[in-house]
Amino acid sequence: MSTPIIIMATTDDESIGMLMSMGFSRDQSSQALIECGGHVENAINLLLSGIGSNNDTAQQHHNNNDSSSVQVVHSDISQYSDSLGRSACTMIALSMAHRFLLSNSNNNNPQSVISSTFLSVSIQEGIQLYNSIRNNANGVEHTSVEELISACLAQDESAAKSIISSLKLFNSSPRQGILSNQSENPLGLDIILSQCQADAIDDTYIAVVITKSPETILVLLPPASSSSCYILLDSHPRPPIMTGSYALLHPTLSSLVESIKQIFPVTDLGDGVSEMMSMMYNSFDVYPFQLRHG
Repeated sequence: MSTPIIIMATTDDESIGMLMSMGFSRDQSSQALIECGGHVENAINLLLSGIGSNNDTAQQHHNNNDSSSVQVVHSDISQYSDSLGRSACTMIALSMAHRFLLSNSNNNNPQSVISSTFLSVSIQEGIQLYNSIRNNANGVEHTSVEELISACLAQDESAAKSIISSLKLFNSSPRQGILSNQSENPLGLDIILSQCQADAIDDTYIAVVITKSPETILVLLPPASSSSCYILLDSHPRPPIMTGSYALLHPTLSSLVESIKQIFPVTDLGDGVSEMMSMMYNSFDVYPFQLRHG
């Protein structure tokens, strides 16, 4: 893994506040910032690694997800920074997919693409595009990938149409899966994402939009033969980053899957609920894209 992208907060109080929002004490946050020269991202990685910390939550995250190797990129901008962005996460994911695949078409170092600026620009673009095509999507608030693709392509020459036209959706999409704690489940995240890698047309990154209604995230998968990182991008503010949006860069697919499960946890509805209902509640849709050529 190359040197992590450094994200700086504007003031010491903001830096300490960000770390404290993750569950660390003021003393732990302050000490980590001192040790990392004021670099917030490095301080996050240090604390999540459990070094110098007795925080149970951080140590559990470290044990489950090899978090000492997970790099964090943060932006102060989320989809909720704009009043029009509340339901724009799917269009934002498509915008991020387009921007990343275009920037990384020659298999450049992905860490050179994923930055705070990348997150904020993609989110702002996605919100703008989402609101420009809402009428063509019948005004539906939480639009599906299919509905957005159809609405974008229905427009005359436009930025939305250009973005969608640049993306090639894999055959037999969407691929439907079931959240499961069993890694060998043929419909689980591990298997579904591995299949997406295997089905890639070109030996480049693929962008996978994952939807579990009403939320959507994006993951970026390197070629199966590559040792490059696996990336999760989320336009929602949520733990451990309580404000803005973020990207998590993982060393392995299994590490990525663990992070996805923290966003979309497996839900046990109890013995009184039918298996079919439980499967429906834990279902998710996967849309793998590569850059269209020619």
